[in-house]
Amino acid sequence: MSTSDLLLLGIVSFVLIDFSVGMVLDYLNERQKEQPLSAEGAEIFNPEEYAKSMAYGTAKYRFEMLTNVIGTVVILAAIILGWFVWLDAQLRDRFSNNLLITVLFIGILIVISTVTNLPSSYYSTFVIEEKFGFNKSTKKLFFQDSVKQFLISLALGLPVIYAVAWIYQELQNQFWIVAWVLFVVISLFMFIYGTRIFLPMFNKLKPLPDGELRSAVEDYCQTQGFPLSKLYEMDASKRSTKLNAFFSGMGKVKIIGLYDTLIEKLTVEETVAVLAHEVGHYKRKHVYTMFIFSNVQTLVILALMGWLLGNPNLSKALGSDTPSFHLSMLAFFLLFTPVSTVLGLINNSFSRHNEYQADQYSIDTYPGAREHMHDALKKLSRESLSNLNPHPVYVAVHYSHPPILERLANLKQV
Repeated sequence: MSTSDLLLLGIVSFVLIDFSVGMVLDYLNERQKEQPLSAEGAEIFNPEEYAKSMAYGTAKYRFEMLTNVIGTVVILAAIILGWFVWLDAQLRDRFSNNLLITVLFIGILIVISTVTNLPSSYYSTFVIEEKFGFNKSTKKLFFQDSVKQFLISLALGLPVIYAVAWIYQELQNQFWIVAWVLFVVISLFMFIYGTRIFLPMFNKLKPLPDGELRSAVEDYCQTQGFPLSKLYEMDASKRSTKLNAFFSGMGKVKIIGLYDTLIEKLTVEETVAVLAHEVGHYKRKHVYTMFIFSNVQTLVILALMGWLLGNPNLSKALGSDTPSFHLSMLAFFLLFTPVSTVLGLINNSFSRHNEYQADQYSIDTYPGAREHMHDALKKLSRESLSNLNPHPVYVAVHYSHPPILERLANLKQV
């Protein structure tokens, strides 16, 4: 068996292993949630609400199982039947510029992905989310969002792909160093300015009106020496009833956004306690450490790419006798699945740890925050029909935040 055949076997095996592990985890998580309502859970849900939360989880599980099966069948068919190689050959018949071929290849895959994901996204929004009372989006808004997301993907993704392919063309195996610097610059720019540039394309951000809440937020930020650049209310209610808040930026550019749904459902004290949690992420340097960790992951990925992409067997594994940057990159990321899973486990573990620290910061800096955070988290869980009993392994793989009952128990102890 040739090296390219072994690589193809590895690619197919990793796709199947990733699919199988995902299905087992989803099944375990679905079984785990089917437990009687505990005393702790009764603080969040009454029996009817708890039954509704389990039904919501089951509806999502069944639909995700179907979409995962279809997605895996399609990707395996594309690999085994040579659809990627066919697309590459069609482009080579029409164009001679390798950089242009790479950009067109990736662009076409983005188009195909967008179109094929539309039905599942539509069903999720207008059937599942609608059935359980979350959806507030209109069909017009849904399609407008989809078009905007598609155009942004092309506008951001294709120039970056072109730049990376050009760097690789010029530097070959050493390209990863320059490419990493490029990604650091892009990620830094997006981290600081991304919210201000892209979020207004989808939602209206208006300054939080003067009143009790704004005064309480500004007073708290002042006591913590937190220079708040912007404090916004976001019209999240035009899409969903779910509650949330966000913090973005670094340095002198700091933005806090509060969903209008959160402002409606939480008291002033609960809202400030949630905001104190977000400030805690900044004060405990989580913003910077996660940014650094993300870029270290990118460095690892690019270094491996620099080592492997020059091997013509990567393209051959997908069926092409003509080595190309885009086919080799595609094969690389399919083979990279196990490493990606390990990095995801580490990332989620750090993130869950950071959430506990941010909760502690809220308690330490805002009077009554223990009770206010406790009540706020219960409302957030109730409004989103959270799973009270996720499987521990599923949590390790998928959860960036601790499960709600563990988080509530921790609040009582710290």
